[in-house]
Amino acid sequence: MMDLSQVSRTAILTLVCRVVASEKKPAEFSDPLAALCLERLISLASPEEKDWILDRRRFYSGFSSHDALAGARRSKAFDQAADRFIAANPGCTLVNLACGFDTRFWRIDGDQCRFFEVDLPGVIALKDEILKDQPGCERIGCSVTDPAWIDQVTGAGNSRVLLLAEGLLCFLPQSDVLQLFQRLADRFVSSQFTFDVVPQKFLHGIWKLLLRLETRINWKLEAVWQSGIRTPAEVETYAPGIKLMQATRGSAGPIITVSVNSD
Repeated sequence: MMDLSQVSRTAILTLVCRVVASEKKPAEFSDPLAALCLERLISLASPEEKDWILDRRRFYSGFSSHDALAGARRSKAFDQAADRFIAANPGCTLVNLACGFDTRFWRIDGDQCRFFEVDLPGVIALKDEILKDQPGCERIGCSVTDPAWIDQVTGAGNSRVLLLAEGLLCFLPQSDVLQLFQRLADRFVSSQFTFDVVPQKFLHGIWKLLLRLETRINWKLEAVWQSGIRTPAEVETYAPGIKLMQATRGSAGPIITVSVNSD
């Protein structure tokens, strides 16, 4: 039995999307370890959890295959951001926040950096179990809102760090998002943060109702978006030292890269 929260279960949905996209012929996204990860998750799942996973896989393989491809393209954009940072900063540190069941370390040039994965203790314990024969990265069982993970990451230095947050910020209250940016600005230098966000309009009125209905029907979850953004430039107001570098199209909203206390 996996015993994951509704929000943590969304990490399984993104894993399913990557598996489905990898199986497309011709495949535009390669993630060989994703299928193994999903297979082992299913083996540990309760009958109810297994039914949910297999049902969502059929959904993303059929009627909603376009959503699976969109999810895989988002992951690929984060992979490319990681590869660019590693190429420009050999020996750097990467931190995959709310990593879920991502297999990014094995999709990028992970051996050329120090790579941390951060997620809730239950998720990390489950990931350790299903990938115990795939060493390579360091995992920290800790909420992203708990600064303890920063202490571990910065133990060997706080510069030339790329922090990645794929599908995370929208599930955090705005106060937690602002606090996260402030902590990054307080603790990291000569670093970058790449993350995706959703438009602020999705959190109100008819948009909020429609999206809640979609999560119940398409995801079969009760996971609610809690924060959004009006324009990418807004992030520069979140904390001193945060400067917008790039904003590109993501799946539900933009993928943004900011510098953190860089010259």
